This record gives sequence, structure tokens and C-alpha cells, in this order.
Amino acid sequence: MTEKQLDFEEALARLEEVVKELEDGGLSLEKSLELFEEGVKLVKFCKLELDQAERKIEIVLKKDEDYNDVEIVPFTAEEED
Repeated sequence: MTEKQLDFEEALARLEEVVKELEDGGLSLEKSLELFEEGVKLVKFCKLELDQAERKIEIVLKKDEDYNDVEIVPFTAEEED
């Protein structure tokens, strides 16, 4: 299964499995490198998915009393209510 066939949650779960396998050790160098490469691809996929989700999130702020006049502000993780 490639990362394109996975959704974010599946990719993240697989990444956790890869990390655990690498941390447990006992693998050949070839198998370790194979898992490392898979992990890097999964990290890139997850980051891309998170970046896309972040761009989709927008905070709508009311600029003034006119409800038709709103300002769309991109979401940033640092903003809190």
C-alpha cells in the first residue's frame, strides 16, 4: 500500500509502526534503510496533508457591524480565543 492509497490517519498509524520497528532494533541494515525510507515518505505525506488542512481552515472575523462586510483571515496555529 502506498501513501497515496492511505488517508492521514492510516499513514500516521503506519509511521508509528515504522518508528517502533526501527526503535526495537534487530533489523538488518537493508531492512532498516527500507523502513527509514518508508518513514520519510510517510512524514512528507502527513506534512502535506496537514498543510492542506491548515490552508482550508479560515477564521471569519466580523470587521464591523455590517454582517455583509467580513474579513477572511487565514488560520495560524498561534491564534487562540
